[in-house]
Amino acid sequence: MTSAMNKSTIFKHLFKRIALILLVINVLFSLVLLPIYQDKLIKMIASQGDTFANSTIAACGEALYTEDYSFIISYINKVLNNTPEVLFINFSSHQGEIIELTSEGWSLKQATNRDVLKLQRTQDSHLIDHVENIDKGVIKSGFVFSKPIIISGYDWGDFTIGLSDSEYQSLLSSYFRNVLLFSLMLVAITLLLLHGSSLSLSQQLTKLRETASQLAKGNLLARAPTDAIGEISLLANTLNGMAISLDENTRHLRRLARLVQDTNDAIAIFDDTSKVIYVNSALTNFFGEDTNDFKGMNLSKFFIHLKIGRSKQKELQNELSGSDFHDCTTDLTFKKSSEKNYHLTMRIEKFDLHEVESGGFFIILSDITRRKQLEQELETLAYIDKLTQLPNRRYFMDRMNEAVEEAEMFNTAFTLIFLDVDNFKIINDSLGHEVGDQVLADVGWRMQDSLRTDDTICRLGGDEFTAIIRGANDYDAISRLCDTILTKFSMPVYIHDHELRTSASIGIVTFPNDGMTTKELIKNADMAMYAAKKSGKNCYRFFSEEMHENMRDYLDIESALRKSISDMGLYLVYQPFVDERTNDIKHCEALLRWKHPERGMIPPGRFIPIAEQSGLIRSIGDWVFDQVCRQIQEWHSSITVSVNVSGAELVNSNYAERLRERLVEYDIEAHQIQLEFTEHVLVSEEGKNLPMLNQLKRMGFQLALDDFGTGFSSLSYISELPIDVIKLDKSFINRLPDDKRTVAVVKSIISLAHSLDITTVGEGVEQKKQMEWLRSKGCHLIQGFYYHKPMSANALYNLVSRGVTHAVVTDINTKK
Repeated sequence: MTSAMNKSTIFKHLFKRIALILLVINVLFSLVLLPIYQDKLIKMIASQGDTFANSTIAACGEALYTEDYSFIISYINKVLNNTPEVLFINFSSHQGEIIELTSEGWSLKQATNRDVLKLQRTQDSHLIDHVENIDKGVIKSGFVFSKPIIISGYDWGDFTIGLSDSEYQSLLSSYFRNVLLFSLMLVAITLLLLHGSSLSLSQQLTKLRETASQLAKGNLLARAPTDAIGEISLLANTLNGMAISLDENTRHLRRLARLVQDTNDAIAIFDDTSKVIYVNSALTNFFGEDTNDFKGMNLSKFFIHLKIGRSKQKELQNELSGSDFHDCTTDLTFKKSSEKNYHLTMRIEKFDLHEVESGGFFIILSDITRRKQLEQELETLAYIDKLTQLPNRRYFMDRMNEAVEEAEMFNTAFTLIFLDVDNFKIINDSLGHEVGDQVLADVGWRMQDSLRTDDTICRLGGDEFTAIIRGANDYDAISRLCDTILTKFSMPVYIHDHELRTSASIGIVTFPNDGMTTKELIKNADMAMYAAKKSGKNCYRFFSEEMHENMRDYLDIESALRKSISDMGLYLVYQPFVDERTNDIKHCEALLRWKHPERGMIPPGRFIPIAEQSGLIRSIGDWVFDQVCRQIQEWHSSITVSVNVSGAELVNSNYAERLRERLVEYDIEAHQIQLEFTEHVLVSEEGKNLPMLNQLKRMGFQLALDDFGTGFSSLSYISELPIDVIKLDKSFINRLPDDKRTVAVVKSIISLAHSLDITTVGEGVEQKKQMEWLRSKGCHLIQGFYYHKPMSANALYNLVSRGVTHAVVTDINTKK
């Protein structure tokens, strides 16, 4: 197609239609305006007739009144001769006389039964009519103008004048000529403008056609110019959008084709007649054949290639031919000649009809040989604990269920031992996971060495081990067995130049005495193990009903404690630290107290461990810190306060930020508060708590090491920790100054602390000799009943304000 052809098709029809429309519109418009133009012309002729009438009546009025017809005739003849557009003049009187005057002569007639013209009888009224035959002898059209003759107020009659319509007809002809000329000019100008536009449009359409042609040839980067106007620009944008979409889809299809071709999965595509139309390289490589070997292959032959049995082939083909079939998956074992077996997963899936008009389906073969091997290996390892090489929890649960079923069936008994390594967390935190793992491996070996070969020994996880001892319910025999295990544990363990001594807590249950189900036996054995822990560790306990009571007691305390947190059932007391050199009180410790609504006062040593185990300790810690901040704000004193911090609080990543918010809220400084941590909290695994401690130190808090000497850390750790205060544990203080070993240890601690510029505090001092010994060795801060018991905030404020610091209780062993 060329530009000329475009004109002969699109624009030729466009020009014809526009020309016709313009002509029709102009003609209709002219016809609408014609009556208006005619009316205007008639008014013009009426004005001429009125002028003739007025001048003639003025000239002939007296002659008409006096009936001087000769004057009238003479005057009218002159008028007719000088004005050819006047055809005739008539004077009609009320008496019935009619004077008719034309260019050919005049006549006087007598009218009979004549009525006066129906005119308003004023000088301004008139009538005008256009008649076709104004002359009886000659067919001639013209206008007849009539007007009343009023002479000096006398109504004489009517004046009628005939006027030629030649000018009228000429003007009408001119009107139609002008309309026709204007229409032709308008059409011509419009067609010229359209021709210019058509050239531009033709060029733009040509560019669109060329772009479409390029796209059709596969050049998806071709783009139509968008600088056109109107809908051509929209069409260009649409064409470009289509090209972009095609380009993206083509790229996507190419990527998919590349993915299908390069994937490790073997793929074969079948048409709706179940014949192969495509195979990827993975399939040909797997079978070692060429692509052409598979072209046109039917499904049955393809299944034979896979060495699928006839029954399986029939099953798959029946499923594939089902009306509701969409996809199916099956596993195959394929063996190449002189090679190992291959495990394959074959997935058959139909194409949706809206995706592929002809339907069909495809088959994907995935090599799962390695996965099968791993599954077999995992199946073997699923019951083995990698660290200790003992059976794991899964194996234990299976053996426990078998043991219960067997004991019920044959009316026999067995014993379950539940063992937990004592203080293992301290070993793990202080010496690291590597040492901890070796300890656990050693524990597994010691248990195996203590029990019979047919006993089932398992590691449940962490530092928990179990043993199922079949056919045993003799308490004495079980006790001897547990004694053997504990003896084995007492032997030292040497790991990385460390000599470690471990112990274990053991819980014991028997079937059927202590439970009839696996779940019940495990729960009761765990309960017995915790009872051994509470009994001081390194021992064993048989399950008893009393342990149920203890567990209910634990749950009751936990529930009441949780309620007391929200109901403000907790409160604080404060025990001063006295500087024995000056008897000044500059510091105190906030101690948490709880009064159970039914049991009364419960000591912190009872409810704090429960709070830590149940996760309530964080809420309690937040409440204590909040109360201490409020109390410091109320006191307006220089006294500082110690607050005990649990390890569960310190591991919270936003712990320091929470403390900062409380300080800002109550407008107090961090140095007014001392945070006390126990030894196992500070000496954490690989120093994981050290960044948090350093952050608290930078914030301005004083850090104290509480109950020092009760843990398992080396004294060298003191130099590595950012601590300001060491509190000597009450267990040391109680043995002073009589126990030589204690004296030596405490002297070493105080001396080391002084050399590191760390303050020491004697905690739990109740006797004068204890205070004096500490004073003599340089430990000047004393906390204990020797000076003051814990007291309310108001009592402490009054005590400090009065300056009273003397000992309230002296030289008596009053328990805290």
